[in-house]
Amino acid sequence: MSKRQSSRLLVASQRTGLAEDPNEKDAPGRRMRALPTETGRSALSPYLKRYEAPSCIGLKINAYRDYEVAALAEAIRTPDLEDSPIECVMVGDSYFMTHLGRSTTAMEGDQEREWALTTLVGLVGEVRKTLDTEFPRNRRPFLMADLPDGATSDAATARAAAAAFAGAGADGVKIEIAAERELRCVEEVAGSGLPTLAHLGYAPQRGALARHGDTVRSALSLFAQARRARDSGACGLIVEMTSEVANRALSRPHRHGLPVYSIFSGRARWGGQSLNVWDAVIRPARKSRYFPPTAAIDASQAPTAYTPELIADRMRELLRLTLAGRFPPTPRTALGAHEVAKIAETDPWLTGSPRPDGR
Repeated sequence: MSKRQSSRLLVASQRTGLAEDPNEKDAPGRRMRALPTETGRSALSPYLKRYEAPSCIGLKINAYRDYEVAALAEAIRTPDLEDSPIECVMVGDSYFMTHLGRSTTAMEGDQEREWALTTLVGLVGEVRKTLDTEFPRNRRPFLMADLPDGATSDAATARAAAAAFAGAGADGVKIEIAAERELRCVEEVAGSGLPTLAHLGYAPQRGALARHGDTVRSALSLFAQARRARDSGACGLIVEMTSEVANRALSRPHRHGLPVYSIFSGRARWGGQSLNVWDAVIRPARKSRYFPPTAAIDASQAPTAYTPELIADRMRELLRLTLAGRFPPTPRTALGAHEVAKIAETDPWLTGSPRPDGR
């Protein structure tokens, strides 16, 4: 590793916040740069590239199989993408819907739940080997495993499931938060020493399909849940189907905040964007503006046409669109201008909301 690379890794491991800087403009009237913060010195810190990247975002890529990870590695070997800020690769329970054609990630009965956990643990081991082979150590993403439905039935079950993922090679796990029970699971798993991220907003395993943070009250509730997740030991957040303004508020670097990855929640400077290799290639069953415009084949063609070459080609295009700020689109919102301003001015990480930057 060169001195320059070593220096960049050291800087990245220390940064997750903002301070005044004449070279970087953030909020109106303020100029910002990254600085060390107390929450930044966490398990995710060495992987966070968003504070160095010209695009000012980080990337989480959902990939489930070894050939998909190899295709991702091939995609970023092209000169304009070799510094893509890929921070994390996740083996998610969405595998059951994408590759296996199920209609939901919810499981029925103990036997299905055991099968789901066993399947994902096996996929994590497969992806771990390919990450270690295809990505150099100084560019290797954090490997996150998704606790499937049933794995958070109680804290002890969550801890055992998380340990199984860690044994397969996961660097950390994600837990969907639908109620207080899952927060206790976060506390238990994080307390065991395994980095744990909390999934807020729409929770596909148990929650109703709805956009969160699309009223002031809903945004404040989302922010309160983010604080609860942080205080339970979470080292990062996944937010799904939130309003863009709520996503941006949570993503502002903050001395008391957590790194955020978002799904179907618009774009946020200093945030993390979740992308999916399957969605980059396979058209959704119903046309939607929120899915990548790069998809080239239907799911029925996947058995023969979903090849590493096509995955690499479509991921290159999706990465370029994302880093250029052209994907994802801003979600539609019911918020008025006054409500947007009120949410934007709220500090999500401190009760009482003294200032958006926590100072």
